[in-house]
Parts: sequence; C-alpha cells; structure tokens
Amino acid sequence: GDIAVFIKPLRVPQGERGYITTNVLLALDSTDKPEELLYVITSPPQYGQIEYVSYPGIPITSFSQMDIARQIVCYVHN
Repeated sequence: GDIAVFIKPLRVPQGERGYITTNVLLALDSTDKPEELLYVITSPPQYGQIEYVSYPGIPITSFSQMDIARQIVCYVHN
C-alpha cells in the first residue's frame, strides 16, 4: 500500500542531542503496524550521527517508526 511520510526540521546545537519524535518524523501506511515501518540510513548525517538513547556513541543504520514513537532514537550533533 501507500506510505505517507511527514518530516519537520530538527534543530540541534553543536555538542547537543535532539530526540527524533513523531512531531519530527512520522510514516503511516494502511497496515497500522508501526513496528514494521523501517527507516534505513543510506547516507549518515554530515555533522553527527543517529543513535539509540540507551547506547550513546554508537551510530545506528536503521530504526523503526515504533522506536520513534517510544522516543528512543536521537541525533547527536558533533
């Protein structure tokens, strides 16, 4: 089915972390299963990294919409 993706800017000062929430990144489809909507990072951010909050310093390459809903994914601006 169709997937709708809603994106808003996330402004993070240098040296800080910003949480990626559903206000910033939201994907919806007709299945109503956010745990199955997977984001894959094909090109890492130029000035930082995406990581799980509970594993600081370790960049990730994918995460789910459910991870976003749980507020466990963040961007760290180096």
